[in-house]
Amino acid sequence: MIGKCPYCKDGTVEMEKKPVRGKMTKVYSCSNVQITTEDGECFEHAGTCNFRIWGSSLSRYGKRSIGEREVRRLLSEGQTVVMLHDRRGNEYKKYAVPHPEYGIEVLFNEEVEA
Repeated sequence: MIGKCPYCKDGTVEMEKKPVRGKMTKVYSCSNVQITTEDGECFEHAGTCNFRIWGSSLSRYGKRSIGEREVRRLLSEGQTVVMLHDRRGNEYKKYAVPHPEYGIEVLFNEEVEA
């Protein structure tokens, strides 16, 4: 167990590894989520909760994967600081918060305090 689900009262967030396009990817999901696939490409959600964070959710911002420590902090404190990279390779920090549809959201308009 990584933490309590932010959206349902009795759910706990756990990590699993699922194959996506031939690569194993971490999925942090509520215990009340049921993820099904027929072809390994398209995933459908069922169950009473749909909270899940794919490990590669922030890859478009230059972050390889989301770690367990970051997810723990996100669940316990309501936010976490993530290190991202722009196209030139420069690093920058931003806050990330839970998002009901995508699992995690980066707050680009807020600066991280040192």
